[in-house]
Amino acid sequence: MDEFGMETSEEIATGVSCAQAKAAALRVMCAPELVSKVFLEGGLVPWVLSGKDSGRLHGDIDFSVRLEDMPTVRTWLKHEALYDPSLDSCRIPCNTGGEEYGIHAYIDGVLASFCPFFFRDGTLVQRNAEQAAFAGYDALLEATIPSLDEADFVETRELPDGTRAGFATLEACRAAKAASDRPKDLADIAELDRLGYDEKRMERVAQAFATMTITCPAHSE
Repeated sequence: MDEFGMETSEEIATGVSCAQAKAAALRVMCAPELVSKVFLEGGLVPWVLSGKDSGRLHGDIDFSVRLEDMPTVRTWLKHEALYDPSLDSCRIPCNTGGEEYGIHAYIDGVLASFCPFFFRDGTLVQRNAEQAAFAGYDALLEATIPSLDEADFVETRELPDGTRAGFATLEACRAAKAASDRPKDLADIAELDRLGYDEKRMERVAQAFATMTITCPAHSE
């Protein structure tokens, strides 16, 4: 599942090593055009930050992207010869309005999801899409979380080598992992705890996640 607990290809994929997933993630995060425009989510976050190995397979990579920055992501993918129109949510059949629900791409053999977020009447909204190419069906998904500020959701942090890159906050990662309640997430949670998080922010984020709703505006027949 992704940052908001929406099912992703990770649930069905065999997965790749932590090292391979981290290398693919860093290729995206450290691209000059994408710095502070893409924010790594999910189980890779603590391991990229610590430089350690999770000891498990990772099925995919999840990124949050501000809605207005999605064109920059597409441009970068095309420049890197990584853009596949069949993995673009704007083109899938059930998306009759061609609305932005993100894009997927294989980065050095690892499936990456670029999920747009924005605010609607003060409520954080994040979209994602499942696609027949990797999930067996097409669906548009939308998560809404009232009372979650962007500063509590994503931030720029320093990597072990001093490079700065975008991440979901440790608190948002931990809240999502705790909500998923899967045995494989326990090591991720332990590493997040080791890295340390702000207790006041954690309380705010946990309360916000408790009010989260997920809808499926459209899906394949």
